[in-house]
Amino acid sequence: MKVTKPLLLFAISAIAVLIQGCDSREKKVVRTSYLAIKGADTAILKLTITGTQFIGQYEVNYHGSFKDSGDVKGAIKGDTLIGDYHFQHYGLEKWFRGPIALLKKDGRLILGTGMLENYLGISYFKKGAPIDYSAPKFIFQKSY
Repeated sequence: MKVTKPLLLFAISAIAVLIQGCDSREKKVVRTSYLAIKGADTAILKLTITGTQFIGQYEVNYHGSFKDSGDVKGAIKGDTLIGDYHFQHYGLEKWFRGPIALLKKDGRLILGTGMLENYLGISYFKKGAPIDYSAPKFIFQKSY
């Protein structure tokens, strides 16, 4: 049987579609909003989680007089969300970037702190240094 070029291209295309269809696993997308209040400060965190990645918005209102607001993104490793927070401080044109770490515990997210290093004006958690969740600035509760 002689195989023609169009027949060969069709067969290769069909096989490629089948392989891609078998390999593509739909990732579950979860959107959740959180609220945290500590003293006169309030924080709102809206997350979209897809597989082991997260993106979202984070806003901190300080005493109702000024705020930081921007985007968060990062990876989920076990029960920890770790990434960065790209934000603008109220009234300033400059954007800042810093690390963020959240521990999932009992349906809440606990904001962690850690030793920071700075490179080219961007802060990062120091590699190898632990992140502390014992005295968090915020503990986020789901706010449906």
